[in-house]
Amino acid sequence: MATSLTQCPPLGFGGKYYHVSADGGSCVRTSNYFGDKPVMNQGVGYSVVLGFGAFFAVFTSFLVWLERRYVGARHTSEWFNTAGRSVKTGLIASVIVSQKKKFTCFRIHSASANLGALVRGYGHRDQKAPHAHTVCEIVRARWGTRAHIVFLVFCFMTNIIVTAMLLLGGSAVVNALTGVNIYAASFLIPLGVIVYTLAGGLKATFLASYIHSVIGISTIVLGCIFLCSGILILRLLACFAVHVVLVIFIYLVYTASSELGSPSIVYKRLLDVSSRSRICQDPISHPDQACGPVCGNFGGSYLTMLSSGGLVFGIINIVGNFGTVFVDNGYWMSAIAARPSSTHKGYLLGGLVWFAVPFSLATSLGLGTLALDLPITASEASHGLVPPATATALMGKSGSVLLLTMLFMAVTSAGSAELIAVSSLCTYDIYRTYINPKATGKKILQISRSIILAFGCFMGLLAVILNKAGVSLGWMYLAMGVIMGSAVMPIAFMLLWRKANASGAILGTISGCLLGIITWLTVTKVQYGRVNLDTTGRNAPMLAGNLVSILVGGAVHAACSMVSPQNYDWETTKEIKLVEKDQTELPEEEFKEEKLVHAKHWIIRWGVGFTFLIVVLWPVMSLPAKVFSKVYFTFWAVIAMAWGTVGSAVIIALPVMESWQTIQSVCVGMFTNDLLLEKMDEINLKLHSLVSSIPEAERLYLLEKEKQKKMEASELQVLPA
Repeated sequence: MATSLTQCPPLGFGGKYYHVSADGGSCVRTSNYFGDKPVMNQGVGYSVVLGFGAFFAVFTSFLVWLERRYVGARHTSEWFNTAGRSVKTGLIASVIVSQKKKFTCFRIHSASANLGALVRGYGHRDQKAPHAHTVCEIVRARWGTRAHIVFLVFCFMTNIIVTAMLLLGGSAVVNALTGVNIYAASFLIPLGVIVYTLAGGLKATFLASYIHSVIGISTIVLGCIFLCSGILILRLLACFAVHVVLVIFIYLVYTASSELGSPSIVYKRLLDVSSRSRICQDPISHPDQACGPVCGNFGGSYLTMLSSGGLVFGIINIVGNFGTVFVDNGYWMSAIAARPSSTHKGYLLGGLVWFAVPFSLATSLGLGTLALDLPITASEASHGLVPPATATALMGKSGSVLLLTMLFMAVTSAGSAELIAVSSLCTYDIYRTYINPKATGKKILQISRSIILAFGCFMGLLAVILNKAGVSLGWMYLAMGVIMGSAVMPIAFMLLWRKANASGAILGTISGCLLGIITWLTVTKVQYGRVNLDTTGRNAPMLAGNLVSILVGGAVHAACSMVSPQNYDWETTKEIKLVEKDQTELPEEEFKEEKLVHAKHWIIRWGVGFTFLIVVLWPVMSLPAKVFSKVYFTFWAVIAMAWGTVGSAVIIALPVMESWQTIQSVCVGMFTNDLLLEKMDEINLKLHSLVSSIPEAERLYLLEKEKQKKMEASELQVLPA
């Protein structure tokens, strides 16, 4: 159907993405957003990937050196892989936020973090397995070798899938924005991560994650001020703090943009783009682009929670994200590194702060894409290019640089967690368990670093293979629950249920995975008649496969355990031994029974409460609104901005406040000799106490001192005048 020139662009906005046909008789929409021409030149891409990679490698390694030099941290194998088991609440929360930047769903993953806190808090990991290095060590101690091998395979698969998602999304965005070769980007992105992880292990990962979160979340506030005032110094601060851009865009979309700039404008445009009167035929639109009413949404509107597609996607996310939180050893490494009083609070706080990040992204960049009527294709969306498109449309090259930096930091932060997770599994669950049980701490450290280097190189090779095969970030994200969802319930039962047995865990995990894959492919074949990347990535097959995987895994394990309960007493998990003595001095009250019981009740109350609020209550309360009114939508946008700002302040300030004493010690050590004098005074006091407690030693010391004085006096007498 031809469209007259007076209707081009058809909605009165987004004119740069439409043009008049050669014959002058119709309005033609651009077939895609990015096309073959990148927004920036390759030099910018290489500068961000290599420049920021080198900076964080050097800076994080420097922080680790400072801790060793001025705080006295001993870089043993235990410190390398567990960060001394003394990390506090704020830094744990920051790590959780940083790790989750690899995902796109906000409500579900926040809930999975809360339930992850519930399992780790209620399960008393610090009491039941105080010296564990990985989740698979706990599996072996409780259920034996066969279960250990099964869950080790699933943990490795999870780490590989998460790594694949990171590099697929990262390389696709770098390629689209700068034109850097997608295969080169796959290898270059992990380089800096390998360097600082080799230098500082898990602690370096935590420090880098905090820096990423600060630069990533705080720029939101700085960027908002810059956009509203235009002051040069704030521009410089914003450029430095670009990763904080994760939430900056909500202020841009709803307060400062010349194109949008208010909730009312965004609201009106969202109604226009989904209007039933909109023409969605070629050439004014194309089949793989968003146009007109949304199939499955109430009234065809984007402004509703009544969405069948949203419900299906949410269920798939529940399974997949629970899989990452429970089966990804990276999350368990964070719990292992935390001091007992910080684990449950850190995970819960991380989940709540994390909620603000993608909530803001979805409300700003997601809806902004529609409100700007960008010609994004389904393929571009599946490769994670929606946020870069909106950022570029609103801010030009500046937005591209911000988004590129944000993405690079998110990928490297989460990638470092995967490196140390795989290293710990290979070192403790394979090398120390089956190859060299008597390995020394020095040998463990050597193996850990070798694995980090090897898996870092494998990360790049894996991304190249998947890109060659045409696998996208979206496909991998939806499929992860099918593959690892069956292990979720058995791992939860391992800590929470004393009756859970080994045979049920093995049978449930394997059968759930196999049946999930079979169901996934069968539904694809029956519904679409062919099995390929396109058909297997659609909602119906993914939903069926994800549900079968997690439900069968849990049901089989529960049934087997009821028939033949284990009645476990946790003695063998308590016998997991350290390779080297952990020198970290934690107060004894951290391990008191009453404190752990209090943590258990605390996490039940708050973990379940916030999960219910975010996953159930909030969506249900939004259903009566049907299609949101302008007032309701404005309220929604205000909540997103407020939550993002408060969450940013908490996640930036809390780690600094908790570590203020350590920061002071480093500063004193760097700029004065006060620290040295304090150490000398401490040594003198200890020696004085030791000598005073042994009368004979004190008498000999005084005699020796008097003898020394006489010798010095005699030497002075014989000196020439």
